[in-house]
Amino acid sequence: MAVNNSGADTLNAATGDVTLIPVNRVAQRQVPAGSRAEFAFEPDASDMAIDMVAVSKFNGLTYEVTVDSDKRFGEVGIPPTDIDDSATTHNPRLRVRDELVVTVRNPSTVDRTVAVQIRGVEA
Repeated sequence: MAVNNSGADTLNAATGDVTLIPVNRVAQRQVPAGSRAEFAFEPDASDMAIDMVAVSKFNGLTYEVTVDSDKRFGEVGIPPTDIDDSATTHNPRLRVRDELVVTVRNPSTVDRTVAVQIRGVEA
C-alpha cells in the first residue's frame, strides 16, 4: 500500500480497491443548561468508516450516537471516549453511509461547551 502526497492510502485500482481518505473532524458548540445539541457528520465521499467517536465529558450530561437513523450508543452518562483520551471506540470500524449524529443532553443548570471528534477513513 503506497501513500500519496495527500496522506491517503492508495490501493490497487486494478482490483477495484479505492483510495481511502483520512477523516478527522471536530465540531464544538455550547450546550445551554436544560437543552440538547446534535452534532451531525456526513461523508464527503460515498461513505465513512469510523474508528473513534470522542466527546467532551461532563458530569450530568448524557450521550447518544446514531448512525444512519440506527441508535448505536446510549443514551448514557459517559461518552464513547473522552475527547482528551482519543481511544479507538469501534473495531472493526463503524460504517456510515449517510450520517452520524452525536446527541448531547445537558439537564444541569450550567451551560457547557462540548466538542465532538470523529476519526476514520472515507472511500
